[in-house]
Amino acid sequence: MSDRDDLKAAGEDLVRQISEVMAEVDWASFVELSHLLPRVGRTFVTGAGRSGLVARSFGMRLMHSGLTAHIPGETITPAADEGDLLVAISCTGRTGYTRYLAHRARELGAQVTVITTEPESPLAKEANQVIVVPVTAENIVVRAAVFEHAASLCLDAVFNVLAGQLELDLAAYRQRHANLE
Repeated sequence: MSDRDDLKAAGEDLVRQISEVMAEVDWASFVELSHLLPRVGRTFVTGAGRSGLVARSFGMRLMHSGLTAHIPGETITPAADEGDLLVAISCTGRTGYTRYLAHRARELGAQVTVITTEPESPLAKEANQVIVVPVTAENIVVRAAVFEHAASLCLDAVFNVLAGQLELDLAAYRQRHANLE
């Protein structure tokens, strides 16, 4: 096989695995998150590595929907408080920094939603709500890739539902979209 064939086969295998995971997602837990987001004061989103990129993407979508969203660790991030929400994303649920932020958010009175593959992980134990993205791949590299793509798709679905709930129209979306590009 050629490199092109190998790449195509690898890509098709990832799409297949992501599709299988998406078919097994507990969508009710994401619906619960979509109902919670408009009711909290502010939403903080976090994760490390590629899960952190998924978190940042979701934070951007929340801002596009008109909700207040922040990324912990940024210099302009305000203090968390009671009535706020931290959404923590981690494939393994064992990332030290993400777990620390979840623990600290709970100490401050904020709610914590964890999105992970590991419902019994140390991070999940810090949560008020655990959302499982059921990836079971043995290879951790493949597992993480499938988790991140599936989690991102699920969170984009949450945004789409929020846009409907909040009656977000295209003009409002465009008004909030970055324009210093």
